[in-house]
Amino acid sequence: MVQASGTGADSISFERVYDASIEDVWALWTTREGLEAWFAPEGMRFEVSVLELRVGGAFDHVMTAVGAEEIAYMAKLNRPPTAWVSARFIEIVPHRRLRIRFDIDFVPGVESYPYDMLVELHAEAGRVRMILTADRHPDPEMTRGAIAGLTSQLQRFELAIAARATQEQQP
Repeated sequence: MVQASGTGADSISFERVYDASIEDVWALWTTREGLEAWFAPEGMRFEVSVLELRVGGAFDHVMTAVGAEEIAYMAKLNRPPTAWVSARFIEIVPHRRLRIRFDIDFVPGVESYPYDMLVELHAEAGRVRMILTADRHPDPEMTRGAIAGLTSQLQRFELAIAARATQEQQP
């Protein structure tokens, strides 16, 4: 089960354990194919436009609401269904840590601000413990949306891990 917990006033944290290799978990975070398999919450489409896996490298992408519920939610918030998101890798320790800083500059009427996401991976007896820590947004509604979105994303992450395992077992 995925749990969201407050690790501090300014962050939220999820912890999950996967029956997978650390290489597979890392690949889902660091490759175009991997990210496009899971990074969008349910009802959203995710496309990587630039992925430069190096400190300072770009991770630019487009997220589009495609599900009826998600389109309605965005409309209720007076936001367009598509967001072009710019991010940078600010810390990379292969197979251990990945910190991404997103530029939240796509919310109408809200001044741009940085949003950090830290992924910590721990290999443990053929399994991987992943801790995902993300900033809270200044707006509580955006934080609620982020928790729901990250919960959905992590469910999709689990499906992507299972799909990789199935592909590896096929002759």
